[in-house]
Amino acid sequence: MQELHFAMPIMSLTAIISAGVMTLNWFMYQSADGVKQWMYSMQLMALTCLLLIGISYQPEIITFIALTSLFASFYFFVNGTEKFFRLAHSYRLWVVIGVTYFALSSWFSFVDSNRAMRYIASYSLVSVAMGLSIRSLMICAPSQHQRTNLSRWGFLVSCLCVFAVLSIHLLTLDAQPKTVVLTSLNTAQVLVIAATVCLPIILCVAFSLLCGAQQLEKMAVLAQKNKQASLLKGRFLTMLSHELRTPLNAIVGHADMLKRIPREPQKHAQLCDVISEAALSLSDLANQVLLQAKGEQVSSQLQPTNLAEQAHSVHELLLPLAKNKDLDFKLRIDERLSELYFLTDKESLPLVLKNLVSNAIKYTDYGEVILSASLHEQQVKEDYTLQVVRFSVSDTGVGLSKNALDYIFEPFASSQFEHNISNSAGFGLSLSKQLVENLGGELEVSSELSKGTVFTFDLVLSSCDAPVSQLGEERMKSPEQLASNRILIVEDNLLNQEVLKHYLQDTKMQCEYVRTLKDASGYIADKQFDVILLDMHLPDGHGLEWWQSLQSQFEPAQAPTVIALTGDADEQAQQRYLQQGIAYCLEKPVSGSTLLSVLEHVGTAQTTQINPLQLLDEALIHRLNQQFDSHFLNTKLMYLADTFDYEFAQLQGLADIQAIDQLEVKLQTLTQECIEMGLKALAQALEETKQAVQAKQVIDWRALHHYAKQNALALQNYQKQFTA
Repeated sequence: MQELHFAMPIMSLTAIISAGVMTLNWFMYQSADGVKQWMYSMQLMALTCLLLIGISYQPEIITFIALTSLFASFYFFVNGTEKFFRLAHSYRLWVVIGVTYFALSSWFSFVDSNRAMRYIASYSLVSVAMGLSIRSLMICAPSQHQRTNLSRWGFLVSCLCVFAVLSIHLLTLDAQPKTVVLTSLNTAQVLVIAATVCLPIILCVAFSLLCGAQQLEKMAVLAQKNKQASLLKGRFLTMLSHELRTPLNAIVGHADMLKRIPREPQKHAQLCDVISEAALSLSDLANQVLLQAKGEQVSSQLQPTNLAEQAHSVHELLLPLAKNKDLDFKLRIDERLSELYFLTDKESLPLVLKNLVSNAIKYTDYGEVILSASLHEQQVKEDYTLQVVRFSVSDTGVGLSKNALDYIFEPFASSQFEHNISNSAGFGLSLSKQLVENLGGELEVSSELSKGTVFTFDLVLSSCDAPVSQLGEERMKSPEQLASNRILIVEDNLLNQEVLKHYLQDTKMQCEYVRTLKDASGYIADKQFDVILLDMHLPDGHGLEWWQSLQSQFEPAQAPTVIALTGDADEQAQQRYLQQGIAYCLEKPVSGSTLLSVLEHVGTAQTTQINPLQLLDEALIHRLNQQFDSHFLNTKLMYLADTFDYEFAQLQGLADIQAIDQLEVKLQTLTQECIEMGLKALAQALEETKQAVQAKQVIDWRALHHYAKQNALALQNYQKQFTA
């Protein structure tokens, strides 16, 4: 029978059209698995049909190339189907099929030219391909979307049609070719030819329907997820409302009690402590909300920390919540931790423990809650020791189901939304997990319904010496040292102005208060200030942009030091402020000790700037000016001052990750550069810093950075005088 050869020109045309359609599908659905392989399959099928048209010119070679193209076409057909339905592809099976197929094709093309055997080999290949494709369709999980299921049934029918048409051809195959006239064909033969011609289109339509249905299914799943996320966020906002109202209620209530209780200093102090604690809790909650919404990790600021003290602090803070529910809140601390200090983030760890303990108390109606910390193991490195500290929070509460354990750490998720969370110190486990991971650990949970839950995480920490006396306390003892500074406070909130006035009332500083950037510009035009306390978000503009526009008006030696007052919890924003000329960033709410500590740093730096010759090696600077061109030196000095931001950021980064060897090398290199440029005081400070690092002492990198910039500024000013 020659119907297949008779229909080949028309089939070639339909195959080319189908290949073009599948190419367009690939451009439309590039993200869908298997579409590229299906496109290759249709293109190779079109090539096979074109080769079969010209088979009369060089029968053996053209026939073998056509059979090879046919094999590749149906290989990509099956490969694309398996990728689309996300099933594993068996390469070994196709190696066996390929070896067998090419052996038969080569033999019956070049050695024994047998048309019937070539057709049987091709038919076997297509049958295996259709069988594997139908198997993939049957194995894959059924979809919940009706259109997807209908498209899969269409694909099944297409595979069966291909199998049926080729089977009919095989059964009616003639051993010897003969001439076929169109008018001599009966109805059955015409139908077979029509079905043969339509095979590429049938497969192309099936592929297109599958791609479109999968895309619709993805969009439906995405819409469902968005709906669930919206619902979760709505519930989260309800939870957050409770969280915000709790400390606000404490602040308002205790402030009212403070007014009503006359002349009882001790009672007044207790009420003020409660108000302060509630306000800090509110600030802490605001930071958590921002971090949770952005899905970011908090960058760790490593400080010497006594873990036992932090655990005791969390225990004392949340013990009243446990007593209100008649729960036994136990604290189990390894005795060895009481004497040890570790380098870790002093803010993140208590936040994690508060969240875990508050959740345990919230979901426990009777029994006990246990917070424990213990030394688990010790790891000795070359020149320092690492300790593995294990923390756990266990309760005898309602527990979690296996289903809840799958999503308990997802943002905005809660296992039991109906519970009242107004006594909670936190609002979710997602942030706790992020914080623990940022500290180098992994938060794990085990739970059983009606029996309780246990949260556990290990931290690998480097032990260190106890910290020196707190800087803030030292500065609070000597406010008279700040008497000579003139300070401009740019703050639009009158309540915040009152707080700052209270902090600065004993410093004898000359303070001016304004509420807008326009008023601040007027004051700066009329008076000279040493320090500007600048709120970043003001009614008439952004503080950073305003200061950048004013910087060019000042000589470097006369420019005031700008301290940002910001509510931005985003560390990237704060880093941007520091890179753009802001000396310090104070995050609201600002404590008095922190403010006075920073002002003392500024005052010390400005005092040293008055006598630049004490900072510089004059003889060396004279030799440099004789040896090099003054323009070259000025450029080098400007470059040196600009790179201090980068250099000291590197130093602090190395200190944070405890890369002591690299830190010492970096300090030595920077010290040598300062010596070569005549910055003798800064070189001495860096050498002392290197010794402090070797002694594992705490370094105030921000203060050292500011001191370095002041030294560089002194050298620039001296160089200008020298070359004038």
